[in-house]
Amino acid sequence: MRGNWLYYRGQFNAFPFRVEQITKKKVGYHAEPGENRMHYLRLNEEVKPIPLDARQLEKNGWKLNGEDAKFAPGTWTGNGLMLKQEPDGAGFRIVVTSDYDDEDTNSTPFVLHYLHELQNALRLRGIEKEIIAY
Repeated sequence: MRGNWLYYRGQFNAFPFRVEQITKKKVGYHAEPGENRMHYLRLNEEVKPIPLDARQLEKNGWKLNGEDAKFAPGTWTGNGLMLKQEPDGAGFRIVVTSDYDDEDTNSTPFVLHYLHELQNALRLRGIEKEIIAY
């Protein structure tokens, strides 16, 4: 989706980039903010999703709830979503979608494994948040 963060790992370089344009075989991005020229990468094994981790949640405004927190301990709250890391460490489950519920009353089947999935979940909730990838 436009605006999502992905990661390119080629033979000579590697970098995160924000999708600006998508065609059948390529994804376009701007190398510098405000740049008029579009650069393209082929959609193949070199373009990968960015795994979602706790460090990225912290950078983007989520807080880990401790034992004395308002919400369930071990959950991450912020930006209209509460997340809980899966027991195997592979992704974060959306457990509630408002600050008025707690983990015990609302659980969803949605597990976010990648940064772009978090971006899409926020968009679906109508939340326009600028995500920091690195």
